[in-house]
Formats: sequence, structure tokens, C-alpha cells
Amino acid sequence: MAEPPYKRARRPDSKQMWEESDRRSGPRDREEPRDRRDDRYGDRDRDRNRRYRSRSPRGSRGDRDRGRGGRRDDGRDQRGGYRRDERDRGDDRLGRRDVDDRYGGRGGRNRDEAREPRNRPRDRSRSPRRSSSRSPRRETDYDSRKERDVDKGKDPFLGGREEFSKSRTATPPAHVSFKVHGASNGSARDSPAVQDHDRMVTDNNGRNGRANSAVRDTVEEQNVEEDDEIEVQDDGMEDMKAMMGFGGFGTTHMKKVPGNNVSAIRKEKKTEYRQLIAVNLFAKAATVFSSNNSSLSELALKYPELPQLLFLELRKSLAAVLSCFTGTVHAAEEPSILINEIGRASNQSLLWGPYRPNLYFGVRPRIPKSFMGALMWAKVDNYQDVQDNFRHTCEQHDGMKGYGWDEYDPRKGGEQTIHDPTNFIDISTFFVKVPGGSHGGSWAVRIRGKAREDAPEDLKTTVVFHASLEGLGSLGVDEPEPLGYPDDVTFNGESEGLGKYTLTVTKGRGFHPAPSHASYDDKPLDRTMVNSFTVPEEYVWQSKALMFQLMSQQIDEYKEAYGDSGAPPPWQVFTIKNSPGAGNVHMIQKVFEGDFEFDVIFSSGSAERELTSQDVSKYITSNHKSYWERFISAFDPQPPFDVENLQRFTSNMFSNLLGGLGYFYGDAIVDRSYAPEYDEENEGFWEEAAEARARNPPKPEGPYELFTTVPSRPFFPRGFLWDEGFHLLPIADWDMDLTLEVVKSWFNLMDEDGWIAREQILGNEARTKVPPEFQTQYPHYANPPTLFFILENFISKLGAMNGTKPPVNEKLSQGESIYSAHIDNPEVANQYLQNIYPLLKRQFQYFHKTQAGDIKTYDREAYNSKEAFRWRGRTPMHILTSGLDDYPRPQPPHPGELHVDLMSWMGMMTRSLKNIASFLDFKEDVAELTAIETAILRNLDDLHWSQKDKCFCDATIDDYEEHTLDEKLGHLLDLIGDEEELWSDFGIRSLSKKDVFYGTGENYWRGPIWININYLAVTQLLNYAKTTGPYQEKARDLYTRLRMNLVKTIYDEWTETGFAWEQYNPETGKGQRTQHFTGWTSLVVKIMNLEDLSGGKYQAEQPATPKRDEL
Repeated sequence: MAEPPYKRARRPDSKQMWEESDRRSGPRDREEPRDRRDDRYGDRDRDRNRRYRSRSPRGSRGDRDRGRGGRRDDGRDQRGGYRRDERDRGDDRLGRRDVDDRYGGRGGRNRDEAREPRNRPRDRSRSPRRSSSRSPRRETDYDSRKERDVDKGKDPFLGGREEFSKSRTATPPAHVSFKVHGASNGSARDSPAVQDHDRMVTDNNGRNGRANSAVRDTVEEQNVEEDDEIEVQDDGMEDMKAMMGFGGFGTTHMKKVPGNNVSAIRKEKKTEYRQLIAVNLFAKAATVFSSNNSSLSELALKYPELPQLLFLELRKSLAAVLSCFTGTVHAAEEPSILINEIGRASNQSLLWGPYRPNLYFGVRPRIPKSFMGALMWAKVDNYQDVQDNFRHTCEQHDGMKGYGWDEYDPRKGGEQTIHDPTNFIDISTFFVKVPGGSHGGSWAVRIRGKAREDAPEDLKTTVVFHASLEGLGSLGVDEPEPLGYPDDVTFNGESEGLGKYTLTVTKGRGFHPAPSHASYDDKPLDRTMVNSFTVPEEYVWQSKALMFQLMSQQIDEYKEAYGDSGAPPPWQVFTIKNSPGAGNVHMIQKVFEGDFEFDVIFSSGSAERELTSQDVSKYITSNHKSYWERFISAFDPQPPFDVENLQRFTSNMFSNLLGGLGYFYGDAIVDRSYAPEYDEENEGFWEEAAEARARNPPKPEGPYELFTTVPSRPFFPRGFLWDEGFHLLPIADWDMDLTLEVVKSWFNLMDEDGWIAREQILGNEARTKVPPEFQTQYPHYANPPTLFFILENFISKLGAMNGTKPPVNEKLSQGESIYSAHIDNPEVANQYLQNIYPLLKRQFQYFHKTQAGDIKTYDREAYNSKEAFRWRGRTPMHILTSGLDDYPRPQPPHPGELHVDLMSWMGMMTRSLKNIASFLDFKEDVAELTAIETAILRNLDDLHWSQKDKCFCDATIDDYEEHTLDEKLGHLLDLIGDEEELWSDFGIRSLSKKDVFYGTGENYWRGPIWININYLAVTQLLNYAKTTGPYQEKARDLYTRLRMNLVKTIYDEWTETGFAWEQYNPETGKGQRTQHFTGWTSLVVKIMNLEDLSGGKYQAEQPATPKRDEL
């Protein structure tokens, strides 16, 4: 059949997925070995291929395209786990063939670096050797041990809140048990579980829019033209705007490419159904109305049109906050002045942060090619362990007993604890941000190490801070010290966007190893060592590889000087040569015995004065207090979760979501060949597409920049499009302005056709977690448009603040306008929506063009002949683009398929866009979008409801069935509540237990419990539980039990393991696959805030609260 002239299109990204057939198998526990499962390399030991994983496990090489880089998979066990063993044998190995164990002779590659600056032999000895000698402690800050014992706890730097002591471990939290009618539910998991965490103490003290076609169909050009190098003046507002990235919405560094058009596929067959998840995704994420419709598919269609409000007066509360960052702000006579001042103040407060979430601690500004800092540490008691246990990047198999942010506010800082039993130490980082000057203020991090309870008495630990500078500028040591620095070390720097600054690493306090070898005279370990050098820019971020290269050089020198028999002790061997000076890389190393503490202080040259350790102590204390005041105000857990012992759990979940905020910059790999096979219009299209990908090499594009949260710091430390909408739902309750900044950053990545790559692998550092064959993105691959959730939420909050809608069931922050300026100032909100609306329409049109389904060809009866949709990127085993990876779909794949989940997403997108158009008073768009929304809802019933299965299903080509529309909601509620179908005691399964594919194959979306889908289900059940009708009581019962089960499942596993997990086992409730998955699993915070409808049936039993271990 002739192809329509508008057929050519841009399409998705995916290397063909698996061809292997599914095999029935039971669900796997987290503890089951992952290296025995089939993977994309056949029978190869999976344990050798763990460096990388997407949300869908690997199958045959030809049948997979990793948008996420790979799937989150129990089989691969961790994201980014492409080669778990090999990553540990890489650039970070020190050993050489001619160096014995006494010199750390173990070779290999660095697990966290892309490549090494120089080659090294990789052979290593595995013979364990441990030093048995004990060295007396050497004091630094006090004249004697007795004086230290007298003075400990009276730290002049820490104030009253902190205590520096020899206390070894954190006090286990009291476990909260959940009961029905006051009785235990009998689960074995209700018993108290010990968790290796410190206790928490809670301080309870638009312009009127014109709806013409030009407005609707075009995108406004950016006012600030982007360039690779922007000259920034200290006090120039326009230059600051460009540098700080709030110059508006628009395409970032994208080359113009032709638009996409897709026609329907013509095949003559009939229709069959396969059950999809019974939860209709076309549920309101943040609507303020409860629907009276009786079907999950028919949700609130109508919103009142909001008049556009313009206010010209700057609120006093905003001015008070802004003055902290930009000086006094006077009332604005023009909205543009107000908008610019708000943007400048907000971006100043967000310039710095631990924006390298792939590291245990890594700091950088939101400026390309600028200053970067990183923390590394290891115990150095013997020659073997340091090579395996030198910490830098977050890794799933580091054996941590939990790590992450106990409290964190991106605008102020926070506290992080890392429990590292392998190195016998707990590391805490106290990060503070101090406003002042014109370059984003100053910052500091207090690094504290505390020996664990089971640590040896003379535990030796080396700690390294890596300071580096990408791009142009200077960074060098203030004054050289030949034998190391007995006191503070100060660096002077200057670079574009930051101006002049100083970096000081304080002397700190703690004991050091005593002299025990002649080499100590040349390098006394009670001093701070600095090694400064210059490397090519592409190596600057490779902290551990560079550090190991320096230590290898030192090993060679010691071997030559002392031979094998007279080798220095390991704590002397694993040091760097003291060689301070200028360069773009500076390694600052300290060696301690026992507990320690020191500060790294960055002082902006444009600030009034430099920071001191006393200032750091003050800000740690004040930030702790302000965090908890704001946290209790923003999040209000409802019964039975309103107990104090759950506050620490809630804070940990939310803070680690915020702690995953990162700034990424670099090029992306994209295939813009637009091969005809990418239309996926023929039977067997997935094979044709795989062949086309093989012959069309991708090319780098960019560079681009992205400000986003990550799903998991150890496994997926980069941006994922459909995750981000879920991530931002809790963040919007905390800081709406930050939320909108992240949304803007994503939409600035959009190309001219409305495409945003679903996985953002920007730059070399990000690519180290992703094999080359999975790095390519394809413009015809879409992804669920979850960012529309956030704009829907924004509209709801604006309505609540302006009195045009009933209040949302969430507390709106008051009085802290730097967090909520877009809500407090409607003209700012209006301008934001005016700017983003054309981009939203462009993406809406992209979905219609590239993901269209076929109705007419197959004699389908539907209300509307256009509103039907099909994901591109389909293979026999996966639709990675859908986000549901291996969820069973009709077999075999067919170009005439229609996908119910995509239809639901399109309904949600249409409604959200209509509400924004209503707010902006674009009447013509509102009318058009209302008609499309109605058509989608009607077609959802006509095309996707299966009377036989009593649920909404995918449609494919086979036997045709008539539809009946009666009592859909009742059938769906029965399906959800049936324990033999979707219901479990731990949450709703991702696939019916009766399904032939349940627990088979990769078992990724074939039964395990996912919190994002459960969140959509529990919020929609709440809507129906509050709506009068025949199913109200059933919905109330399901809502109450599901809410309880979800919180208990996540909390129990966090208590037991110290982590949130990617998914949970439907049979046991155990967390599985990726650990430290504080992306959408953090939605538990919002679930706890939902209304209690149990009438006191459920209770959380709270034991006596123990005192917090103050470290």
C-alpha cells in the first residue's frame, strides 16, 4: 500500500531487545543469586556483567534497546552493574607485577573511571597480609590524651548540638509496629529490627492570552542566546541571567531538523485483548475535584477556567528573603523586574550543591566546566584491603549498612551519614551553604569519621579530598610546605562564573599514626599532604584513577628505597608525594588513627568575608533547626503514621530524594538517521529496525545541560524522563520554585519536533555506567509524559492560593517566598506558564505524530477515528519506551496494536494542557483540547475495555469482540482486591497472579510491586472512596488497606536493610533489585500524608523514643 506523503517520522531509541522466549518460573527473592539467570549474553555468568542495567533485563543482543541504559533488574541486581567484578579490577588497582603484597600489589581497572590516563600492569597477588603492629597515637589539637579526654564534648566549633567522642556506633532506631484494632497483625516482620542508623531528634519547638494560531503553534525564541562561552560580569544582571540559566525556555544547543509525521498502519485483521495493569493511568495526579463518574476511565473532565491574574506589587515576605541573596529588593513597577529578581535570587541559592550524586560526596556548581570536589577514603591497616575498599563512587556492592542524607535542603545544605562496616568507620558530611556576594555564595562541608563498635583500637584511615577545575581558570596552593602542611591548607582560585575564591582544608582534629619507619621523616603523617598537577580536561573527573596513579608512583619509590623486606607500613605506603603547586587537579590527603574531623571551606571572593569553622558550626545548627521546622510544616503524616518515630524514616526518604539532585553537562549520543524501518509499519518490524540501527552509526550532539534528580545514586545516577515526574511530586510540596526549575531544565532539552530523550547520558562520566551499545537515543522513542503531573499540581496550588478552587489536601508553605515565589506572585506564575506552554503543545503534537495508532484499517468501531496510540520501540519481549519494560503484551508484536497505557497517558496530557490553556485564557485551545479529551475517554472505552477480562487491555489483531460499558469500576475494584489476581499484603502486583506470565522470564514488571504505580492506584482509590456511589465502601476498604500495606512494606525493609528499594517482592515484601532507590519509592512520603479513612482501625505502635546518638 502506498505510503502517505506525510509518513516520514523521527522515532525512538532502542537496540532490539530480547528474542528469548518467556519461561514460567516463580518469583525470586532478593537473596537468590542473580548470576544464574539468563541474560543478554546467553549462559555467561551474569556476575561478570553488572556494571550496567536498564529497567528491563537483558536478553539476546539483537532484541533490546536500553533507554534507561538497561533495566533495573534482579538478574543484574543493580543499575549500572555492567561488570561488577571487572569494575572492581580496573583503574583503581595499585598493584604491579613486580611489587609484592607488602606494597599493595594488586592490579586491575578502576571500577568507577571510564579510562585511565596511563596504562599499568594488572597482575596482583591475593595473599592476605595484615600488619600486626600497633602504633601509639599522635596527638594534633591537644597536648596530651588526658587533656583531650577532659575536653571532649566541648568542641568550640560544633556548638551545643554536636559532640565529638569515641562513641562507636549509632543507636538503632526504635521499630514502629503496625496493628489492626491495637493488635499485631502477626507478621514475623513486625518484630523490631536493628538498623545501623543514628537516631533523630525532632525539634517540635498571564497577561490576557490571545488564542491565535501563532501563539498555539509556535515557540517563543529565547531572549538570551546560548553559547559555549558566556562572559559573566559580577554585577551584570543580564549576564548573570545567562550564566545562571534562567533566561527562559527554549531548545538548548539543538540543531534544526525536519519535523515528524506519521500515518496509520493498514492491515486487515481483527482485535484481541490482553490484560494490562488494572490501574488506569489516566487518574488525576493532583486534581482538586472528586469525580462522580463510575469508571476509572472517566475522570474529572471539567475544570473551571481560571482568569489570568496580574499583580504588580512585590510581597514583603519575598523581599525579606531575596535580600539575603541580592540585597534589598524594592517593589517592582514592572512584572519583568520582579520576575528577573526572583529568578536571580532563586538561582543564586541553587548554584552550589552536592550535584554529583554518583559520588558519596561530590560538590560542583550549576556551571559547565567549573570547579569540582570529591571525597574519598579507605582504611589502611593492611596492604590488601585498600584496593578493594577505597570509596569514591556509590556502588551497590560496597557492603554499606545504609547511607544517605538524614536531612537535606538544596537551598541550605544538610547532613549525610555513610555506614561503612568494611572500613570499620561511619563517615558523616555536614554540608552548608552561605549566601553572600554575586557568585552564588560560599559553602563548606564538615567531614567526620567515627570508628564503629567493632573497629580495631588503632584503626588507620586515609581521607582524600579531590579539588579540580575544568575549563579555563586557575587553582593553586597559597604557600608550599615541603614536608606537608601542619595547619590549614589554602588554595586560591579564579574561574568564569565564580570569580575569585579560596578553598581551605582545615587542620581539623584527631590522632595520627606515630612514627614507625624511617620514611616518616620525609613524610610525617600528622601533616596534610597535597599533590598538584595538570591533566587533560577529559581526565579531571577521574578522581580515584588519578589518586591510585599517584600512590602507585609512591609505591615504586618506596620499593626502590627500602626493598621488599624493609617496606614501610601500609598507612605510610598508601600516601601521595607532597608536591603542592598550581594545576587543574589537587589531591589533599590526611591519615588518621581513630576518630577525626576537618572542614573543607569554599569562600567566594565576592562575599563580605571568608568563612571560618565557627561559621560552619553555626550554620550546621541553624540549618538543622530550620529543616525540621519546614519539614513538619510541609509534610503532615495522617493517622496511623503521625508518630514521632516515623519522622526519621520520612525525612530519610525525602532527603535522599532531594540528595539525588544533580547537575549534568556534556554531549549525548543520538541517531538522527530517520531510517524508514523506524516507522515500524510492517510485520516483523522489530527485526528491520534492528538492522537499520546496525547500519546507521549515531553521532554526538550537544553539549547539553540538565538539572534533575536521579532514581538511584549507585545504579542510575542520571536523568530519566518518566521517573522525573514522580520524583517531583513530593518535592513540589517542599519547594515549588525548585520543582519548576527542574521542569524547565528538562523542557530546554526539547528538539524542534517536541522530542526529549528519555534517558539523559550526558558526558563521559555519565557514560561510564552505560555500555556503548546502550548509549544511543532515538528521536522516535517517546516516554510517559509524567512532567505534566507537576504542571497539573502547580495549577492546583495556584487555584488554592487565589481562592478559585477548593484548597488542596496539602499544606501550602507560607512566608518562605524563595521556595514559593511562583505561587505567591501570580504574574511570575503566568510568565512561567506563558513560556512553557508552546513547548507543552509541541510535545503533545509530537506524541500524536510519532505514536499514533490505527483505527480505520481494522474495522474498529470507535467514537473517534484518530485518538488511538501505539508505543514505538516494540520488540517481542519488551516495550522499554512504555516504562513497563517486560510487561506481557500481545504476541506476536503487530503494527496494528493499540496500547491502553499510552492511551491513558495521552488523556492525562490532554487534560493537563487544557487546564493550562484555561489558566492562560486561551479559549480556542481549551475548546479544541476539551474535544480531544472527550474523544480519548470515549475511545478508551470503545477500543480497550474487555468484557471478558473485565478490565482495560491492549488491543491487537485477532478475534474481534463487542464491548459493554456497564459497571467497569466495580469489575476493576474486584480485580484489584482479589488476592489471586493483583492484591497482596505488600501492595498491588504489577501483573495478575493468574496470568500465565506471572513471575516468568526477567520478572521485572511481571508481578513485583512498584511504588509509582501503587501511588497512582491509592490516590485514585481515595477519590472514589470519597465519592458517593455504589462502590464507595469497597473503594474505601481497598484504599485504607493498600495505604497501610505500602507504608509498612517500605518502612520494614528500610529498618532491616537501611535502604529504599526499586521494587518489592509480592510474596514476601522484601526489597529487591536496586538498593538506595530513593526515586519514586520516596512517594511513600505522600502516601503517609493522604487522608486516613480507617476510623482508627489501624494503629502504629510507638515504643519509647531513645536518645539520639549525637556522634
